[in-house]
Amino acid sequence: MSRHTHPASPRRFPALFLLALALGLAGGRAPAADLRLEAKLIWGANDGPATVKYNLADPALAAALRHNFKWTNYYEITNLTTVIPLQQSRDVKMSDRCTLKIRNLGSGQVAIDCIARGQQISKGTNTLPLILGSNETNKTAWFVSLRAADAASGDTANQEGRK
Repeated sequence: MSRHTHPASPRRFPALFLLALALGLAGGRAPAADLRLEAKLIWGANDGPATVKYNLADPALAAALRHNFKWTNYYEITNLTTVIPLQQSRDVKMSDRCTLKIRNLGSGQVAIDCIARGQQISKGTNTLPLILGSNETNKTAWFVSLRAADAASGDTANQEGRK
């Protein structure tokens, strides 16, 4: 009489369970890639710091903007950080007039709808980091700087941000 064990027999159950558990933990599905996004609303102007109520933007960001645009000074209006789970969207309110609808597509890719004064002014898919911009009627400009925030940087700004 041969002793064949059925794959679902009580003797094999613990081994199969441990194997399934190991496969599930080691190589099943990769965890969702949440995006910790830093968003800054920047105002470009030739007005001097003494006449403006906002703080100057980070020197590195201001230098990058100054390299490509004509304004002398760049002021930080809003600075906030939000977390967007993979394949989900968040509305990010940059000001009373500007909201970004951002979808995390993974691997640093985001889909962005920019809504200004209730109207969609741009829509597209981009790779982070990026800067969106728009001229204003009074010879100034608005920019939105978006980048993946470094969790190790200690940045604790939240959706309410600093205004």
